[in-house]
Amino acid sequence: MSTSQRQIFPNVRALAQAAVPPLVGTLVIDAEEDFDWNHPLRDTARSTEHLHDLTALAALFARHRAVPTFLVTQPVLQDEAAVASLRALWERGQCVLGLQLHPWVTPPFGEVSSPRNSYLTNLDANQEEQKLLTLKSLFERRFGVAPTIFRAGRYGLSRNTPHLLEKHGFFIDTSIAPRTNFSRQGGPDYRHDDAGLFWFGAQRRLLEVPLCRDVVGWGSRFANGRIGLSDRLGPLGHAAGALFARTRCAERITLSPEGNDVGAMQRLLRGLLARGQGVFSLSFHSSSLSPGRNPYVRDEAGQRVFIASLDAALAQMGDMLPGGFAPLDRVPFLLDPTVLPPRAQDSTADIAASSV
Repeated sequence: MSTSQRQIFPNVRALAQAAVPPLVGTLVIDAEEDFDWNHPLRDTARSTEHLHDLTALAALFARHRAVPTFLVTQPVLQDEAAVASLRALWERGQCVLGLQLHPWVTPPFGEVSSPRNSYLTNLDANQEEQKLLTLKSLFERRFGVAPTIFRAGRYGLSRNTPHLLEKHGFFIDTSIAPRTNFSRQGGPDYRHDDAGLFWFGAQRRLLEVPLCRDVVGWGSRFANGRIGLSDRLGPLGHAAGALFARTRCAERITLSPEGNDVGAMQRLLRGLLARGQGVFSLSFHSSSLSPGRNPYVRDEAGQRVFIASLDAALAQMGDMLPGGFAPLDRVPFLLDPTVLPPRAQDSTADIAASSV
């Protein structure tokens, strides 16, 4: 029997297609420290130097009239220069800020330090809540406001996460990685989840915005529940996945300049548009801004390719999505004005105007 991770969310309600606004894009950046992606332990490197100067990136986003969301980790919040750089953008209205919880670098450290425990999936409810409160408190001290957007590091959603987010005042979660299986490393299995947004929570006022990743192509319906097998079957599974992709039968594509070319991202957009999706979230890791910090950008040539792909993807989204770009924290309001957080300081008119 197939199991979707969204089943752990309370009171799920799909978006009413009639309520979807003019097609919009949004941007989400994992603003995080360097670490060994294969062995994320407490003693791995934690440099956040690549976040000290965001001038060029801000200029690129400004050309496309796009406001990114930076999801910050504990080491980023501990870096005075990184906080100053982000704060400057935030105070000018050039970015939105949220949290990304990396358990292995967020105290308290009661759990064994291991790759398995780098996923919140494997921590108990109290451990997860204490780490969330530590990160939330530091964010509030740094920026003077409470965070309302969340992502579990490594997409390590746990059964407790949705409840904890509602309990502690969050409005948006971004922890689902569709069509991906992390179970070999001890993480969740999202093979049966798609990229569609949905409401959840006791009052159905929290919004899930999954990673914009899905399987598209003429054979995608057959492959959707199976293509994630490549994550479990090793070389044989990866060979089958590569064959699906080469023949365009079924491609698993992420709306990201990391490991996806512009043509592939365009095919993903077209495929999801044909299915009626109305909100598209482009994402990448902040470490891609500097060579040699992650598997996607290994050298200066790779960095140039990454920036060119990011620029082209933003232009492509601007052309294909009539609503242009909206800050992530505005998306719930665009979908349903009644879910506007009571403490939001912007007027309805200001929000609507800023999202056009």
